[in-house]
Amino acid sequence: MNRVSFFSADYRDGRVHIDGKSYPAGTFAAHLLNQYYENDTAARIGVFTTDNWQLEKMLRLGYLKISDYVKAGERMANIFTALPWLKPFDMLGTNDERNRIATLFSEENGNIISEYFSRRAKIGQMDMGQTIFHNLPKEYEKDFFDRAETLLGEVKAALSFYDTLSADIRNSFQKLRIFASRVDEADRFDEEHLLPIALEVFGSVPFPVTTEYVPIRKSTRSKTETLARRLYFDSYYSFVITDFFEGLHHGHYPRQCSICKKYFLMTSARRQQYCNGIAPYEVRGKKVTCRKYAASINRKELAAADPVVDIYNRRCSAIRTEKGRGTVTEAFAKAATDLAKEYKLKAQLYSDYANKQYALDMSRERLYAETDKRMR
Repeated sequence: MNRVSFFSADYRDGRVHIDGKSYPAGTFAAHLLNQYYENDTAARIGVFTTDNWQLEKMLRLGYLKISDYVKAGERMANIFTALPWLKPFDMLGTNDERNRIATLFSEENGNIISEYFSRRAKIGQMDMGQTIFHNLPKEYEKDFFDRAETLLGEVKAALSFYDTLSADIRNSFQKLRIFASRVDEADRFDEEHLLPIALEVFGSVPFPVTTEYVPIRKSTRSKTETLARRLYFDSYYSFVITDFFEGLHHGHYPRQCSICKKYFLMTSARRQQYCNGIAPYEVRGKKVTCRKYAASINRKELAAADPVVDIYNRRCSAIRTEKGRGTVTEAFAKAATDLAKEYKLKAQLYSDYANKQYALDMSRERLYAETDKRMR
């Protein structure tokens, strides 16, 4: 079968097994949501395949320019400098795949394909008598034709996988992000209530997946083996969406943390809004988890606002209260509110400022002191 040699995963009991390690199904869908903007992986991969259309056209029409064939392989080899940045490629045999691509798009194989096209053209020029009696010309050699057609199938499969990889990454990310943004529409966070949203977002477009059943160990400590489904994927999109739906079947779904804005995989129907990763903000000069940070500002699992916006809203509320009591003038209150908004916009643009200085600048003493200075 013509397929990317390393791209497979084993699924059993709501877990995905890759490279001898086990993860909750849905893990790699959540990884993509977090890794999409890191290092511009999709864009970098796309650059290395933009010129392949010319090679694909030649193969479709039945001729080949050897230099273009070799250059296509050299460009595709550059993909493997960026591919390990994206899970699960970082734990798969990318070096073996790089070597396979280098061998596949070698000058020697280019000559085989070119010779195959030349011989096929000769066969296509047979006269009526030859076709009636199946009198094939001397150019036909069954072993050579079988070898060349197998090689050509591998080349077309490789081009198909890597040419669509960049678009697959973008398409998967966009749909997963839409789903994550709509999670709260469900009455409960289980398969029954989340599946209608997922089907509306992803649709029911089929994609090819080859399945075989294999024995695996549930963990490195297991002494006995159990049966699992090994899936071979012809595209990155088919892998990520399979991982997503396998997770959803077991109640796993990606969710965006309201504090750090990163995505995490939920494996229960709880209405958890914050992850257990380190928050981008400190509490009394100490790093804490997003959940602890939310608790420290009295948000626990109830609030949905951004921390930057939360500080801004609380300060503006205090300013309105003081204006109502006559503690500050209306002009001063307006100037202080405008300054607070300026700080908020700055915090939303610059994470370093949001993490280290924003809360201090929004304190009553500093905000009012700066407002007074500007009004003089």
